[in-house]
Amino acid sequence: MRKVTIIVLLILAAMASSAAAASLDGRLGVTAKAGALVPVQDDFISSTTMARTGLAAGGGLIFGIGRGVAAEVDVTRAPGFDVEIGGSKAYEAALTDVAIGVQYRLLPDRRLVPFFGLGADFIKGDLRQAVTGTSYDLDWTEGGHVNAGIDIFITDSIAFTAEGRFLFAVDGDVKTAGAKSGSYDPTSFIATVGFRLILPKDAFR
Repeated sequence: MRKVTIIVLLILAAMASSAAAASLDGRLGVTAKAGALVPVQDDFISSTTMARTGLAAGGGLIFGIGRGVAAEVDVTRAPGFDVEIGGSKAYEAALTDVAIGVQYRLLPDRRLVPFFGLGADFIKGDLRQAVTGTSYDLDWTEGGHVNAGIDIFITDSIAFTAEGRFLFAVDGDVKTAGAKSGSYDPTSFIATVGFRLILPKDAFR
């Protein structure tokens, strides 16, 4: 798998070497991506002992508001990861992270564009007990994120993107039938790869 990833990155870099330089200034982009969510807190749910890495996918919109600055709205969904007690699966959890942020883009007119950013996050989820199937709501909570990554432009309108994001948040309530039964901590690291489609400035004229 690692060899395949390296080969793909080399091919994309070679393609990017012949691509026209691109800038997001005044342009709208659409992003699609997939990867993994890694819970930072082992006791993701109060009284549990381990939360396992799960798949994550999502996308969003990005808009250039200056030569090296862009605004971003992003939604990431981790549809299911295991939460254990004493080495045995106790729950299956899912999280949705809605993020609003600002991205600072270094070398914005180059084919390889490193970036870093920060923003605010709003997180919600659901929880299902493994044995009984009892469902719980993970109530809305809020936090923030810092992120860094790189865009590799294949053409002036299509870019391969890779990103790492650290999500931190205050504890949220776990509820069943509207009553609080515990708490959860969505602090996590999210790593994704994907593509951006950058629309021309006059796309909506």
